[in-house]
Amino acid sequence: MNTLTASFLKLLLLLLFFVPPLAKAADALRVSDLPAGSLGVYAAQLVEGDAALGLNEALAQIQAGRFAPVAMPVPDFGIGSRPVWLHLALDNDTGAVQQRMLQAGVTWLDRLDVYVVHADGSRHAVHTGDELPDAPGLTPGMGYVLPLQLPPGRSELLLLVASVDPMALPVELLTPADFAASRLQFGYFYGFFFGFLIALGAYNLLLFIGTRERSYLYYALALLSILFCNVAYTGHGAGWLWPQSTDFQRYVILVSMVVYNVFGLLFASRFLMLAQFLPRTQRVVCWGMGIAGGGMLLAVVMGSQLLAGLLAFVSMSAFSAGMFALGVVSVWRQRPSAHYFLFATFFGMLGVGLTALAVWGKIPFGLLTFHAAEIGLVIEATLLALALAHWMRQHREARYLAEQVARQDALTQLNNRRAFLESAHPLLDAAARHDRPLSLVMMDIDHFKSINDRYGHKTGDEALVAVANLLKRMSRSSDVVARWGGEEFILLLPESDAQQAANHAERLRRAVSEMRIQAGDSVLTMTSSFGIATRAPEITLEALIDAADVLLYEAKRRGRNQVCSVPLP
Repeated sequence: MNTLTASFLKLLLLLLFFVPPLAKAADALRVSDLPAGSLGVYAAQLVEGDAALGLNEALAQIQAGRFAPVAMPVPDFGIGSRPVWLHLALDNDTGAVQQRMLQAGVTWLDRLDVYVVHADGSRHAVHTGDELPDAPGLTPGMGYVLPLQLPPGRSELLLLVASVDPMALPVELLTPADFAASRLQFGYFYGFFFGFLIALGAYNLLLFIGTRERSYLYYALALLSILFCNVAYTGHGAGWLWPQSTDFQRYVILVSMVVYNVFGLLFASRFLMLAQFLPRTQRVVCWGMGIAGGGMLLAVVMGSQLLAGLLAFVSMSAFSAGMFALGVVSVWRQRPSAHYFLFATFFGMLGVGLTALAVWGKIPFGLLTFHAAEIGLVIEATLLALALAHWMRQHREARYLAEQVARQDALTQLNNRRAFLESAHPLLDAAARHDRPLSLVMMDIDHFKSINDRYGHKTGDEALVAVANLLKRMSRSSDVVARWGGEEFILLLPESDAQQAANHAERLRRAVSEMRIQAGDSVLTMTSSFGIATRAPEITLEALIDAADVLLYEAKRRGRNQVCSVPLP
């Protein structure tokens, strides 16, 4: 044996060892022992050429050995494939007629012809597909399910499938009991899935109605559009909602995919505030939405299902990757809730990507890859709902802090004039309504201008902060304390008559005079003056403030560092 022959034999042995036994396709499957799952690896296939084949021509091609073995459990031919014949040989070795349920294809196939040729020459044919009204055997969520009667002996099962959309052809033969159990499981799955999306979408619509925040609206519309898309591509629409509308069914899945992409991007733009923080990215997103929407409209007007299908799947793939990219950029830019968004879109991208690649024929088509989009969508929707809640909580906190800042003096952290007036009016109204005492104190640091001139404005600010802290520390929780302007402070004292207010002001006066503030090598001391006005019937807050201000100036006129309190007539 020469070296070349030996090498050839070694190569042949390696091929025999590594290549699956595709010869199974030529053997008849025993009905008594049918394998579980899709039977693609036991089948043979033939892609039609320019001339369409009838059943007799297909049988002749089988006899001539022109059908090729299928290398995967689920034959998958992608978008725009030519019509394909699939052949399975069945051997009913039970000695009695057997009933099996043929579960074949996906619900969006344009055409599915099923032929059964028995050993005695009898034939049975069923023609279905979503181009036919009330398509026979259409079973939402499962594909096309048709009953088969298999007499003893050999039968040839042939399927002719044609579709412009992605053409996947899972083929299973189930007993009636197994089919009923499988249908029940799918029913539970889709019941949960549809119920989850409907509830989450309705909840976010209600939140939008209550808050008028558009993020809730866009998120709800994205959820409801993907729900509608799922209803369409699982066959629930064609089976229950529009069984007669074949033209509508031709485009509804593809259009709803693009609609979902548009609403999803609108939500992402609003949620991540792209217009404010990433304006260039926002323009790219807008252009993408316009191209996808305009292209799909053009495809529908032109009547090009192939163009619509290519556009829908390219759009969905770009959308999934784009959403994930937006999450990455937002995390990098440290945008609020971006980590939630990134984590959520990762699962959405993974699920949609797996399903899109599976139905496009780029990866093996199976139960997990086909339903990966739905599983990923449930995870994504849950995480995005959490992200939206976190985002809204952050916005509420930011608004609260902004309101607090707007009501707070920046230097002393006391209430400013606006906050004081907002708080004082209700307290004065309540005191007048119940005839309760209430007093108002105006306070001024004596000779404050000289403090700034002698020690500088920094020391002057330190003095103001020290007095503010003293007022906060010595006031009751019910008192309203504010910086009125410059070196002036104002206090509203509920449940305090003139004497009680004067006592409190006197304690404050003494405490201010005892304060010591280090100013370089010197020690700063201060004094303060107080004017007190007490509530009288029918008096307004403005009049009460004016009265206290007059008394404050009277205290200054008398020599400062004292409390002046005279009841109003």
